[in-house]
Amino acid sequence: MEQRSGDRVLLCSDHLPPSDGGVEQVVQKLALHLVDHGFSVGVFTLDDGTGEFDLADIPDISFYTSSGVDLTNKVGLQSMLSVSALREFGHVLRDFQPDIVHTHNRFFYTSALAAAYSVRANYKLVTTVHLGDIGMISGVGGAAARVFEQTISRFIISQSDQVICVSAAAELITQSLGADRTEVIRNAVDIKEFSPVPTEKKSLLYIGRLVRNNGIQDLLSALPGLLETHPDATIHIVGSGPMEENVYEMIQAEGISESVTVYNFVEDISEMYDIASVFCRPSYSEGLPLTMLEAMASGVPPVVTEIAGVPEVVTDGESGVLLEPGRPDEIEREISILFKNNELRKQLSRNARRYVAENLTWKRRAKKVMNVYSTLY
Repeated sequence: MEQRSGDRVLLCSDHLPPSDGGVEQVVQKLALHLVDHGFSVGVFTLDDGTGEFDLADIPDISFYTSSGVDLTNKVGLQSMLSVSALREFGHVLRDFQPDIVHTHNRFFYTSALAAAYSVRANYKLVTTVHLGDIGMISGVGGAAARVFEQTISRFIISQSDQVICVSAAAELITQSLGADRTEVIRNAVDIKEFSPVPTEKKSLLYIGRLVRNNGIQDLLSALPGLLETHPDATIHIVGSGPMEENVYEMIQAEGISESVTVYNFVEDISEMYDIASVFCRPSYSEGLPLTMLEAMASGVPPVVTEIAGVPEVVTDGESGVLLEPGRPDEIEREISILFKNNELRKQLSRNARRYVAENLTWKRRAKKVMNVYSTLY
């Protein structure tokens, strides 16, 4: 393929698979699609000591890391810090010589680093904003995030030549932080990897980091009543994080351990959707959750909170169920209704799958991102 200005793209993310967050999955998929379209792709991330990354073994990707410290368990939100990266990122730029540096998440350390270097470096900076309003995040983590947003995030946005937003709600937040050039490009799903495997079983699935922001505590509060009404139901919780110990304690305290299985890590996440009949992620803050889109592509009706970009994709009663955040009683009631009503569940399943297949494929998303790159030159 003939090289064009802008063909060398360095993607930056604090975390990458096998870490199971949505942002890292999006970055990995984008890297692979850019390679397929003839781009020279570099990836820069932070290593907390695990030293294992899926993309490190791809011959066509220039892969770079700096050692970092994972602060997630301390602050309750996904966070990394790296002193060595302050210097080593400059070496990466000199080695790879990117035309475009594409950062992900306005709260990531690597995003701040790329923005700082862009003051003097000769590259275009693109930032993808994955998270919407953070106003409902409580505790020390929420307070720290709000301070970070009004200082470092503002700087990241101000330095960005283009901001990609995963939802219209995320775009509003981005514009409030001073963004001049924004475009909504929603997250996407590989509809071949995630496809329907119908089941008549009452099987509930949660996938996400075990943090208060994702509402895992509300889901757990809803389970005793749900299992009392549906004693034949099974609950599958996939994820890890600072609330992991609390999750096990709540399950034991409620006496529901025989019905609930917690998976710290799953090699093939698509297999989890294959055994589920309902998906639930009652978050307090999101951009556009990738796990929700994977569930929809898999024909698993989502029961999710009406926040950020979620209602832009899920139509209540048509392709899923929308809830108010912080309402375990609503979670219990709506899941119970779907467990009782097979026809409603099948209808939501068909509609959810159709919407994703028609609107949110990776072929569409990759093309839109590449179009953004082309406008920078």
